[in-house]
Amino acid sequence: MTRTERQQEAIKRWISNKGKGTIEGCTGFGKTRVGLMTIKALLKKYPQFRILVVVPTTALKDQWQIQLDEWGFSFNSEVQVINTVIKHKWSCDFLILDECHRFSSNDFSQIFDCVKYKLILGLTATFERLDGKHTIMEKYCPIVDRITFLEASVNGWVADYKEYVVLLDVDNIEEYKALNKEWTEHFEFFQFDFDLAMSMVKPNIGWRNKLAYRDTIYKGDDEQKKKDILKAINYHSIRFTQTMQLRKSFVNNHPKKIEIAKKIIKARSDKKIITFSNNVKMAESIGIGDVYTGKVSKKRSATMIEDFAKQSNGVLNTVKKADEGIDIPGLSVAIILGTDSSETKARQRRGRTVRKESDKIAEVFYLVIKDTVESKWVKNNHKTDKNYITIDEKGLEQVLKGEQPDLFKPKLGEIMFRF
Repeated sequence: MTRTERQQEAIKRWISNKGKGTIEGCTGFGKTRVGLMTIKALLKKYPQFRILVVVPTTALKDQWQIQLDEWGFSFNSEVQVINTVIKHKWSCDFLILDECHRFSSNDFSQIFDCVKYKLILGLTATFERLDGKHTIMEKYCPIVDRITFLEASVNGWVADYKEYVVLLDVDNIEEYKALNKEWTEHFEFFQFDFDLAMSMVKPNIGWRNKLAYRDTIYKGDDEQKKKDILKAINYHSIRFTQTMQLRKSFVNNHPKKIEIAKKIIKARSDKKIITFSNNVKMAESIGIGDVYTGKVSKKRSATMIEDFAKQSNGVLNTVKKADEGIDIPGLSVAIILGTDSSETKARQRRGRTVRKESDKIAEVFYLVIKDTVESKWVKNNHKTDKNYITIDEKGLEQVLKGEQPDLFKPKLGEIMFRF
């Protein structure tokens, strides 16, 4: 089956569900094209139809507008950013929600109160959300078809790729171990219940949750003991969040990652590269290429992407702004300096590099501080896409030289952390 035939099959399944549902397709499958093909089919039968396309970012809005113009649909269609849509009342015949997993949040789900529609199509690479709120989208726009990355890869709809998890040794790992030890102690105070621990610091209701937890610990009438227990709860809840943030800061901002990122960039200087950090400071610290973040104006952002798309090589450093919807020809290397447990984000970032282009072989490098929580995050965000290779710095050297890398083998007796 060709990609076009598979896209047509997805549309048929949507029609079979009475024009109501989401198509979950991996990045590179062509979800935007599925939307455009659906518009074309509807306008052929119903030329008077009005179409509203809703997207999460201005960058996606610009890309959709270009496509609508090229396909000749601009007269019947308009594209708007979700932040604008939820502030007004709208009416259309056909509603398209691109990156629809984003619209299950408390704010963005207001779209179903603001827009009247006859038919609805959701497009996303990963429908499920870590917070479980995808159930909101299931009510209005359930999944009608899934195109996995494996299916796309087997059929040759995406480029071949290799994904490496590079474990980095750092000189100051004892700092992290000390933070991790303290954090675990505070976590134990809350019975290793993450939701319980975080409920203690919730705005407005945190104090009430602390009192309730105190009453589960002690049910007596000794007022001094009650005060002491509440004091302990306050202390543990504060240090729980503080040490958790310090751990994140350690792995997200470690200078070793900048060093290794520069090494990869130098070795792949003839390639077009994108980097992903967890904060602007790290993105700026790489010091090679442009920095594409929320700090950049809309006008500058647009010209930056246009200029980078025309280049044959170079580096674009980002945080979250390029996670979804950005289509840059020629990208073949991704360096991920900051990650988390989100499978959606992991798929999106890989997707930036694996769009099919002649005989391109893409490379994705996850830079992970060894013996830290980052190892757990990578396992979580690769639950269904486990096709990655774990290497150390020696293995990375081999990869950058074009050699077959030695796989990472933990030393006997290495300390493994529970959290």
